[in-house]
Amino acid sequence: MRLSRRQLLLGATLAACSRGGARALRGAAASDLEPAFTELSAEFSAATGRQVVWSFASSGSLTQQLEHGAPFDLFASASTALIDRLRQHGRLLAGSQRDFARGRLVIWARPGVAAPRTLAELQRPGLGRIALANPEHAPYGQAAVAALRSGGLYEALRPRLVFAENVRQALQFAQTGNADLALTALSLMHGADAYALVPASTHPPLVATLGVVRGGDEAGATALGGFICGPRGQAILGRHGFEPVS
Repeated sequence: MRLSRRQLLLGATLAACSRGGARALRGAAASDLEPAFTELSAEFSAATGRQVVWSFASSGSLTQQLEHGAPFDLFASASTALIDRLRQHGRLLAGSQRDFARGRLVIWARPGVAAPRTLAELQRPGLGRIALANPEHAPYGQAAVAALRSGGLYEALRPRLVFAENVRQALQFAQTGNADLALTALSLMHGADAYALVPASTHPPLVATLGVVRGGDEAGATALGGFICGPRGQAILGRHGFEPVS
């Protein structure tokens, strides 16, 4: 099996960290968390001396990897249901499950396209394809489909929908001109202005939830989870568009 460049870099980084002493903590996290967790793990490492190497993908894909024994220490999902599934299968440390943020779905338009202000405006003449994460394994994709169905729009728009592996790739489809619009995550909108929030009432909540993986570095992962849920982690998540869990 050919390894991707990211997998090769991940392996090299883990090997280097292992040679330097305590190995890097291995985290698996939903794609919408990448900008926030990149900043957050840098602060965690500065405070504790522990490095963190993340694998970002759709929550469903990472859940399947964990079910097949992937050697992660901490899992942060965009779906509470997937964390529950892993807990029921005995893959998570008992009592480690914690909700830590709430994500938001947005409509983003590529440069040159006037951004729709509402879901109904996705039907505007002249608009092309709409990218979204695959609802079969991505919580943001499931939320996007639910929002379209809530407005009675899904069947009319279905011929124009383009499914990506995860919410970040959905954004990339629009950024590269392979779609005019993306239903993506607010947390990926740093520096962007051509987007509109999708009302949270139109889809199930996107509650980010974490759990410590059994058999890994349980102590280190517990410390990292505490940092994410603590004041500094919550402040970083807020700067990246996440809302607190009430």
